Amino acid sequence: MFDIYLTGEVVPESDDHAVYGRIQIEDHTEMFVASLVCWRPAQYERHWQEACHRIIAGRQQSALISSYAESSMSEFLMWWPLYRDGQIVHVRNELVFYSQLSWPFSVEDPWSSIRDRRIVTEQGLEISEWDMRIQSVEEFLERKQGADWEVRDGV
Repeated sequence: MFDIYLTGEVVPESDDHAVYGRIQIEDHTEMFVASLVCWRPAQYERHWQEACHRIIAGRQQSALISSYAESSMSEFLMWWPLYRDGQIVHVRNELVFYSQLSWPFSVEDPWSSIRDRRIVTEQGLEISEWDMRIQSVEEFLERKQGADWEVRDGV
């Protein structure tokens, strides 16, 4: 199973500028913090839908932004790159420093900033990632089709 959503629970001491989110990749579930400085929950949801449609349509790479603030307000963004390999999608969690990108980050074309998939670091260490079936992404989109992408468990 695959799912990603914002819980609506405000992160303490964030002055309502961040909420918790959750991603499920088959049996793995992880919480994340989503900044609301630049994007509202609906913007995250639209982005996630577009990112999933890209990977279903056969693109080899996509990414689910889980925390976005413009480069003038933050040094980085958080996302979950998706790498399609046949019927399997490899997923990992990445912190992307704007200063390390080859060109300015674009929310209109975030895909251009996805790095090629490597399975080991330059030091030879294995990079953590989770695998899911492409069918899990298709089922996620089917569940969301026609449904409101409202935040769960919260305000």
